[in-house]
Amino acid sequence: MKRPASQLTTTGRAVRLLKRTDAGMLIAIVVAIVLLIVAGVVLGDQIKVHIGALQTWIGGLGPWGVIVFAVLLILGTSVLMPESVFGVAAGVLFGLVWGMVIAVAANLVAAAFQYALSRWLFRQRVQRAVDRRPSFLSIQRAVMKDQLWLQFLVRLTPINPASISYVLGATGVRFSAFMLACLGLLPHVGLEVYLGHAGEHLVEATQAGSRFRQGQDLVLAGGLVVGVIAIVIISRIARKAVLRAVAGHDHL
Repeated sequence: MKRPASQLTTTGRAVRLLKRTDAGMLIAIVVAIVLLIVAGVVLGDQIKVHIGALQTWIGGLGPWGVIVFAVLLILGTSVLMPESVFGVAAGVLFGLVWGMVIAVAANLVAAAFQYALSRWLFRQRVQRAVDRRPSFLSIQRAVMKDQLWLQFLVRLTPINPASISYVLGATGVRFSAFMLACLGLLPHVGLEVYLGHAGEHLVEATQAGSRFRQGQDLVLAGGLVVGVIAIVIISRIARKAVLRAVAGHDHL
């Protein structure tokens, strides 16, 4: 049985949305790496001084430094600032391990905050916005059939996490399932923090007079390449699964 044109259009828009976010993710990663290297070459020792000063300032605040960073992430992502900016910053400011812990925790709190805003304060406004975006509307309807697994898969795609949180909050999914599915944020957040951590060290390697630490620098660069490839594969697998779910829902 042939599906109505409206349903084909809805599914097609979901396809375009997910493909566009895939391409946007790759472009953002490449641009970030290029900018880090260019900054290291052009600014030289100045960028190292500025990064060191910022790290010293954050460190001097003690626990408040972490809280300030988390609040900025929560508020920034809630107005749809790219979460990657904060992930990279966490890697630069806090290092790899603590950067991941802090970034993941702050992103989870941000998701819960955005869910609350969408579910209890701005539900009708958010739903009206979703109704004007067939790609999000099709995903929202499909999620209602499989709340946990499909939410998790959507989190693995490069769609802006805050947008997903607002859409799901307006849908009225269970908060417990919502938060559990947020674990799908881990691969992307981990890559962003690693990019900041590796970028800081690679910038130092581009500076004049710096000693090339062959082993460490090659491991960092290799880890970044492997991480990017892994994220691309994970995102594409998740995208295909989400599109199958959306198409299956439209077929009903």
